[in-house]
Amino acid sequence: MNSSGTQNNTKWFSKFFLSFLAIVGGVDSILHIILPLFPYKLTQYVFPVGIISLIIAILFSVGLSFYWQYKEKNKIINSQKYHIWLTTILRYWLAFYISAFGFEKLFDVNFAFSFHTEDSLVNTLTGQELTWKYYGYSYGLSIIVGLFQIIGSILLLFRRTVLMGVITLLPVLFNIVLINIFYGIGPLTTFISIIMTLGLSYLLLERKEDIIAFFSQYKNTLPSIGNNIFRISARIFCILIPFLFVSYYSYDVRKSEKYFGKWKVEKMTRNGNIVSEKAWKKDTLAWKIIYFEERGKMLYCPNPNMYVDSTSIFMKYEYNNNTNKLKVISFEKNPKKPDTIPVQINKFKNESMQWTMIFNNDTIQMELKKENP
Repeated sequence: MNSSGTQNNTKWFSKFFLSFLAIVGGVDSILHIILPLFPYKLTQYVFPVGIISLIIAILFSVGLSFYWQYKEKNKIINSQKYHIWLTTILRYWLAFYISAFGFEKLFDVNFAFSFHTEDSLVNTLTGQELTWKYYGYSYGLSIIVGLFQIIGSILLLFRRTVLMGVITLLPVLFNIVLINIFYGIGPLTTFISIIMTLGLSYLLLERKEDIIAFFSQYKNTLPSIGNNIFRISARIFCILIPFLFVSYYSYDVRKSEKYFGKWKVEKMTRNGNIVSEKAWKKDTLAWKIIYFEERGKMLYCPNPNMYVDSTSIFMKYEYNNNTNKLKVISFEKNPKKPDTIPVQINKFKNESMQWTMIFNNDTIQMELKKENP
C-alpha cells in the first residue's frame, strides 16, 4: 500500500485482506437493502439467504486472492488494476452502507422510540435496549452522528477527499464497534461494524507514508516556556497529580464498600412498635429498601418493588473507617442546616446487619438483609 500512484507487488495476505473487505462488505451492504424488502411469506429465508451469500462472498474473495497472487507472480497481470478496482469498490460500499445508517438516524428509524422499553425497569433491559434508550433519548444527538456519517460517506466517494472521509468516520465507527461488542448488540451487527472499521483502517493505511511524513515535518513554531527541567516536571505533574487525586478519592470512597448495595428492610420498629408490612402504602417513612451508594449517597425507599423518587428520602453518609462508625446526614427539615444522625450498627455480616438511629425524634430500629450480594 502506498500513495505514489503505482502498486508494488504485495503478499498474498494483503491481497486477501483487500479482496475480503471489498467483496464481503459489498455483498453485505447489498443484502442490507434487499433482504428487508422480502415479502412476509419469504421472511423465513432471509437469514439463510444472507448467510449463504456471505459464505459465497468469502470463498470468492479467497479464490480471487490466490488467482491474483498467481497471476502477479507469473507477471501476466496488471496488479494495479485489481488494486484500483477493489479499493474503489471498498470506498463505494462503505459510503453506501454508512450513509444508510446516517439517513436512518435523520429519519428517526435508527434508535426509534420503543414504548415497551419506556415502561420497563432498567435492570430488565438488554444491552441493546439500553443502548437504543440512551441514544434515542436525544434526537439532536442522533442528527449529529447521522450527519457525520453522511458527510464522511460523501467524502469517501472522491479520491481527493478519501483521507478526510476516513478521518471523519473512523472515530465514529470505532466507538460503534466497542458498543456493539461490550453491550452485546448482536453477532451480525458487530460483524458489520468490524468490517466497516477495518475497511476504513485499510484506506487510512494506504496513506500511511503521507501521514507519517506530515507528522514528522510538523513543528510547533511557538517559543518554549522555561527550561527543560521545568517542562519535564510540568508534564509529569499534569498526569501525576490527577492520578494521585483520583487514587486517594477512590480509596476514601471504597472504605465503606462493604455497605454498598441494595438492602431490604426485613423488620422495622418505630419507638418500640413494629411497623406493619403494608404500612409503606400510606406511610412514606415505612421504608422497605435502603440503597447504599458510592460517594456518600443513601436513599430510603418505601416501595419494595421499585425505586420511586417522589416518595423516597435522600441522605448523605459519613463513614469512619478507624472507628467503624456511620453517620447519616438528613436534609428533610432544613436543607441549609442538615441534621447529622449517628447510626449504631450491630451484628454486621456480609449479607445482614441491624441499625438503630433517631430520625424526626423517633427511635428507628431496622433489620437489613442485602439483596444480590
